[in-house]
Amino acid sequence: MKYIISNIENYSDKEIDSFYTKMHIAKKNKIAKYKSMIRKKQSIVGDILLKKLLNDYKIDYNNVDYVFNENGKPYLKDINLYYNISHSYNYVVIAVSKKEIGIDIEKIRKTNINSIDYFATEKEKEYILSSKEGIEKRLFQIYSLKEAYIKMYGNKLNNLKNIEFKMINNHVICNDPNIKIGFINDLNGYIITYCKKK
Repeated sequence: MKYIISNIENYSDKEIDSFYTKMHIAKKNKIAKYKSMIRKKQSIVGDILLKKLLNDYKIDYNNVDYVFNENGKPYLKDINLYYNISHSYNYVVIAVSKKEIGIDIEKIRKTNINSIDYFATEKEKEYILSSKEGIEKRLFQIYSLKEAYIKMYGNKLNNLKNIEFKMINNHVICNDPNIKIGFINDLNGYIITYCKKK
């Protein structure tokens, strides 16, 4: 697995506009539907980073075709390489792997603690609520792990409580034995998780 984290503010509007004109038509059409300018910028920067990572594998970004599954997850057509992109506020993260992969980034922030009822199992709730100090960090750890898991499979998990994560000394254990999951601790104030098939 290889990954890159980047701040969208590192790219000028001119760089972004120039790259956009050269993007695959299916991706351009998808980006054109976004109403938010920051969302458009995040998506274009995601592909700038994808181009960099594909170069590491000697794959020419401009000659790649894409297919999308029924939930909109893009795949590289006829290439045995997988990628996933996530963004939160000004940051974009991308991971590339020879196995199916999902990646997620979440800014640690104040949030409605009752949201854990939607996604957390009873054991995960115990972990999140174990102390008032650091509660948002623990909440976003579990939430981000679930997001990365869903994104790896490229679908919508009907019940987020079917998958469970345990945290033991910052090590993650999952009830799905077919995956490898963990944290990327490269950015203060954010949680970054990845999930990939073994």
